[in-house]
Amino acid sequence: MMLNRRILILELLLPLLIQDFCFRLFELYYQIELKTAPADFRFPTTNQTRHCFTRYIEFHRCVAAKGEESGDCGKFAKYYRSLCPGEWVEKWNEQRESGTFPGPL
Repeated sequence: MMLNRRILILELLLPLLIQDFCFRLFELYYQIELKTAPADFRFPTTNQTRHCFTRYIEFHRCVAAKGEESGDCGKFAKYYRSLCPGEWVEKWNEQRESGTFPGPL
């Protein structure tokens, strides 16, 4: 008898719990703001490879000119991190450290 009562309570509460969970998930989804690099007239095509590479170079030029602590370079970091695959960034970082990076820094 007690088991039947618990099952009945669960059957009544489960839809409410699912509804509450879905509502909270929906709220959370709309609170998260996804951003990427803004459109750049220098890169009008859908292939963003050059855009990624240019933003990476711009970030490191900014850091070289203004220093690591400068907040001005943060936007370039956000841009290249949103455009470039992580594997490319890792490879470019290794190349910069070894002095074999192909771009103008």
